[in-house]
Amino acid sequence: MHHLAWHFDFHSHKSIRINHDPDVQAMADTLADAGVDEIITFAKCHTGFAYYPSRVGNPHPRMIGDPFGDVARACKAKGIRVLAYISFGIDGEAGRRHPDWAQVADPATGPRITEDHFVSTCPYTPYIDDFMLPMIQEIIDQYPVDGFFFDTMGAMGVCHCRFCRQEFQAAHGRAIPLGPSDPDWGTYGAFRRERAWRVVAKVGQYILARGPTLKVGFNWVGTSRFPERMPHGVTCLTCDYSTTGPQSLQASFHSAYGKTSELACDVMYTIINAGWGDWAPRPLAGLEQTGVTIWAHGCKPYLGDRLHPTNRLDPMSVRAIRFMGDVQQRVAKAWPDDDAVQPNEILIVTGTKNQYGADMRGFAADYSALVPLEGMHRLLLDAGHAMAIVPEDLLERHLGRARVVILSENRAVTAATAQALRAFVGGGGRLLVTGRIPHVDGAGFDWLGVTRSEKPWQDHIYLPLWQHDPDKSPVLVHGAFHRLTLHPDTETILPAIQPYDCSAGMRFGHATGPASFEPSDAPALTRRCLGQGEVWYLEAPIGSDYQVKANIWQADWLRELVQRLLPQPAARVVSESGSVEIVPHMSAKATWAFLINHGGEQLSSSQRTARTFADVPPYTVAVEMRIPSGLMPRSVTVGSRRAAWTQDGAILRLSLTLDRIWTVVKAIWR
Repeated sequence: MHHLAWHFDFHSHKSIRINHDPDVQAMADTLADAGVDEIITFAKCHTGFAYYPSRVGNPHPRMIGDPFGDVARACKAKGIRVLAYISFGIDGEAGRRHPDWAQVADPATGPRITEDHFVSTCPYTPYIDDFMLPMIQEIIDQYPVDGFFFDTMGAMGVCHCRFCRQEFQAAHGRAIPLGPSDPDWGTYGAFRRERAWRVVAKVGQYILARGPTLKVGFNWVGTSRFPERMPHGVTCLTCDYSTTGPQSLQASFHSAYGKTSELACDVMYTIINAGWGDWAPRPLAGLEQTGVTIWAHGCKPYLGDRLHPTNRLDPMSVRAIRFMGDVQQRVAKAWPDDDAVQPNEILIVTGTKNQYGADMRGFAADYSALVPLEGMHRLLLDAGHAMAIVPEDLLERHLGRARVVILSENRAVTAATAQALRAFVGGGGRLLVTGRIPHVDGAGFDWLGVTRSEKPWQDHIYLPLWQHDPDKSPVLVHGAFHRLTLHPDTETILPAIQPYDCSAGMRFGHATGPASFEPSDAPALTRRCLGQGEVWYLEAPIGSDYQVKANIWQADWLRELVQRLLPQPAARVVSESGSVEIVPHMSAKATWAFLINHGGEQLSSSQRTARTFADVPPYTVAVEMRIPSGLMPRSVTVGSRRAAWTQDGAILRLSLTLDRIWTVVKAIWR
């Protein structure tokens, strides 16, 4: 189990008094007493000020003493690891003093230089060699730091500064394209990608050459926005996800990705009501709901906070630290044995060609491929199935335990991935492809058993129910739906139900038509047997539609589909309302299932500010666990209490009401 960590935001205007009434000893004591084992504290902020008496950087003009150093030394004395925060892609002072270091997003307007706020900087200017690396060296020489956290922000995005223009011209003999309509936009995306990992490796390796055990992380690098193996020099993944929208559900998504990494993954969320720019605390229950989600997946919860300019903890920080210290103790008591592992039987696959596009045009510019990925994660969560999200670079590391692999509207995969999946299916695995047929190095995925018509037939369809139910209707899915041609050995499992008298492009009132009374002749779900396994194809783009429209009946429908793909999972939970996540851990002697109640999170205001209160909605759920071959249940507990259970062949079942934020169901085998 990873220990709790804390990040202290300290971006400050030049007029703010810094370090005028510090109490770093109380800060270190509070953190240590709560079991926090690592912090991030500011060496340089977005405004461009250093928070120590730097000879390289630009010390804050109203700073007294050495606030960064005082925090670092006090925390180190209490056994807490200290990472230095350095803003990497934003530096107001550097941009004002060196306008040629500023990023130029639009060549028509030039760099955006503010008078006293943030300025986006370009890491491909002399900024790295003349400023960043000397500052890193200064910190390593003077302070007992354990590593660095770089807030990369928009540093890898589009830039038309003089240095970027010159390098692109030299490499490709033309000016930087101005937008996606340019046929060389993909060339520019590949150019930016190569330079991004080159500069990340340069900075990381510079640090590791001076301290091989130092921790080096770049915000978002290597996470779902950049789903690929990172260069040497990066020692961890850090995901500081959006402070708007559902917090615990976002934490689940990013943790489900982070747990498949070969590097440790920190998942960051804030104690603050409306994100980094606010100074009102979130209700404490939301911190527990999100933190336990991250812990359950095996990642490190990193609490984002704001350090008071006096260089002491704000009362809201003290409350949050003590509260989460108590939560950590409770999670530790319920934590699985050291030899337990997460089975990760269902894998959702992403990769560079899916995220950036086959020609890399979307690198650090277009994140739309995350929509069907996030939607499939939420669908499976609400359907009661555990899952992991894995980049193609690491897929083969995880296929050994997997039983089902899902491609959720993937635009393209590599030939190596297609080959690995073909072997997985031939060996008995099941592959589910939804929403589109991925390209494989420019060609089609030729063994799915289906081909699509060029033009869509409908822009929404209905999926038939698995069995007749007078209380349910066919399941609406929005998005382009194409007619399919089936290979001779591919069978139709379910046909599409056409919207009444509609075709693609028609508008039935406000756009969506009702279901026809009879199914069409167009296949919606197909199956092809290959070797010992099966390939299933769902033409409907259900992942992206669920992320956008949140039609709960899609999760109900998917639960039945996954039950056919994976009849006896390690564990699953059935909640008619969704909102309950299950994360199983297994050893030879026991199975632990974290149950996390994601209900009760309210989204308020136009900013979709999230809040959760202690009285979460109670959900009546059924939990199922697979009994290991040759063993029998000895005991089952829910939390600390013994629970009644039934057995149906190799499946253990119990019912409970989840009326709290989380619990752990534990089955011991004999």
